[in-house]
Amino acid sequence: MDQLVIAGKPYSSVCWSAPAKYQDFAQTRAAVEASGAQIVTVAIRRTNIGQNPNEPNLLDALPPSYYTSCEYAGCYSAQDAVRTLRLWRANCSMATTW
Repeated sequence: MDQLVIAGKPYSSVCWSAPAKYQDFAQTRAAVEASGAQIVTVAIRRTNIGQNPNEPNLLDALPPSYYTSCEYAGCYSAQDAVRTLRLWRANCSMATTW
């Protein structure tokens, strides 16, 4: 079976998952693992990705070392998307729990 390659990174699954609909991060992780998805879409403006240190963190449940995340929420222009992705990248590079 051919692999999906995005920006030089191969993926064995073409399944994408949108984990926002689950009850908690444990259920999110279980659902994404069961789906076989390696790419998840994330609404970083609506979930904790480390900005709230005393709360459960999505990056602990879906570590960037294994899952590729794509931000999509609240972007109404290319400028919004670039700014949001830069914030995502900066936050991921500062995280140390994964």
